[in-house]
Amino acid sequence: MRSRCARLARGALIVLALPYAMVPARLAAERPAALGRDALQTSSGMVTTAVTVRERNGRLVSNLTEHDFLVEEDGRPQTLTRFTSERTPISVAIAIDISQSLIGEPMQVTRAAARRFIETALRPDDEVALVSFNHVVNVVANWTTDRTRLLASLDALAPSGSTALYDAVFRTISLFTTRHLQRAAIVVISDGADSASDRTPTQLKQQLAGTDLFLYWMAVDHADARPATRVNPYTIAEIAAQANGYSEVIGRTEDLDAALTRVSDELDHQYVMSYVPATPATGGMHTVRVSVPNGNYVVRARRGVVR
Repeated sequence: MRSRCARLARGALIVLALPYAMVPARLAAERPAALGRDALQTSSGMVTTAVTVRERNGRLVSNLTEHDFLVEEDGRPQTLTRFTSERTPISVAIAIDISQSLIGEPMQVTRAAARRFIETALRPDDEVALVSFNHVVNVVANWTTDRTRLLASLDALAPSGSTALYDAVFRTISLFTTRHLQRAAIVVISDGADSASDRTPTQLKQQLAGTDLFLYWMAVDHADARPATRVNPYTIAEIAAQANGYSEVIGRTEDLDAALTRVSDELDHQYVMSYVPATPATGGMHTVRVSVPNGNYVVRARRGVVR
């Protein structure tokens, strides 16, 4: 997969949002209750985070042990009670732009790329939600492992209207209050700039403060488009960084396959770790910092927890 990534990556502009700088259907009934707004803080007070580690050149690092990490809350080192470098199930919400700029072949290519991502990158015990948006945001499919129903909903998407991009991300975030799995990610596929949202980037960043989600924003920016419809790469990078992920600006819809492959590669190489806080709960935000003290790495993980 990595070799394919390398072949396809050429020509795409990657904006890494660094800190500023699917259970089979037959088992669905056995799922636990939804995990709530912060799935990574359990009834026992445990705080959990997924963690991505990359070298400075962007290469994923997947061979670290728990002894390589330092986890701090409010500046105080925490003792890990759980650690794994194995791939664990994940809740992935995919938000797809269906505004009028995608009429024709762009929509066909977008649907095909999203289908391949669902079919090849996600596993049977990963759950998926599908959101479409133009000037209206629509939850096409809520959390499901039923790929047949999900793909039928994807195939039915038809483009029209303008783009309420920030509203769509805001609505997608809200779905995670009812997710069933611990790791969580949002994949946004957008075309051009926002033109119809009530929400603002500032509100989005406030909503994402301390989140355990990882946001991957794939934005198609056409060089020949009118300036008012061009992607603002800095804004989407800021929002993605607030949600522990990254943004990638690509020049053609045809580059989506490669971009989604890179997302898949990251999701397959995350660590998951937990700790029971050494300090009492206050009902407010506590800062969380995950680092690798003896390595020159870029580490992305949750940066706060409300408890």
